[in-house]
Amino acid sequence: MFNSKSKTARKEVEAIFNEIQINLENNYKDLAIGARKNAEKRLGELKDDGSLSEKDYTKLKNTLDDYTKRMEGYHH
Repeated sequence: MFNSKSKTARKEVEAIFNEIQINLENNYKDLAIGARKNAEKRLGELKDDGSLSEKDYTKLKNTLDDYTKRMEGYHH
């Protein structure tokens, strides 16, 4: 059976990833950096409180790492 708590947490992080993507597409670097930091913090919180399964955490962390690599030259 699906874990409703995990599904909700996953959707929350995916919404933040969508915010990062939109900001990157519109060349809003500062907003993209802020959204990435928010995603990193929230992903850690959801893992720590058990809202995310290990499988979901790993998948979302890999996506976050991809965004981090894309944003390496961004500074504010």
